[in-house]
Amino acid sequence: MGIAKAVQLISCLLLSLVSLLVGCSDSVATPSKPNIIFVFVDDWGYADVGFRNPAIKSPMFDELARTGVILDRHYVFKYCSPSRASLMSGRWPHHAHQWNIVPQAVSLGMNLNFTAMPAKLKQAGYATHMIGKWHLGLKTEEYLPVNRGFDTMTGFLTGGEDHFKQKIECATDFWTDKAPDPRNGTYDTYTYCAAIEQIFEHHDTSNPFFMYLS
Repeated sequence: MGIAKAVQLISCLLLSLVSLLVGCSDSVATPSKPNIIFVFVDDWGYADVGFRNPAIKSPMFDELARTGVILDRHYVFKYCSPSRASLMSGRWPHHAHQWNIVPQAVSLGMNLNFTAMPAKLKQAGYATHMIGKWHLGLKTEEYLPVNRGFDTMTGFLTGGEDHFKQKIECATDFWTDKAPDPRNGTYDTYTYCAAIEQIFEHHDTSNPFFMYLS
């Protein structure tokens, strides 16, 4: 997920949360564990945010930094797929058998012997949802997000695509759970915002959720 798309999705996410809280403020139950929203952004440099660089205008991220915690000694790989493997497995990417996957290397993926983070969170009672880019394997169904711990998935499996037509090389790469999503041809952010709204609309607020926007 690029920076512009992350900004759009966070705007949608905040609006959806406000709508949820305003629309049912009297009936919303408080889960005993915190909800978790993790936004994974590709190609984001150290100085690509306003709180580190006044030339950049990023008011929402600046507010998140002001009211949250900045990890200024937290490092990732220069490629997207190994960083995702480390996040999901808690392991060094080479231990997870994960290198940066190119379209031709469909046999690669995060080691199936590892229990991924969403599966652990499900064991702790969380509803788990993924929206966006997977890039952790697609050779067989076992590698798909819904078989690594996510209850739902809307997005693409490879490392990149046309965000308007959902094409990568000669194929369409756009999925809901295990099946191709027929909404290809719609700008990704619109589809992702609709998925976020659906998740919040149907979520049991007495239970915590984990949302991975990637």
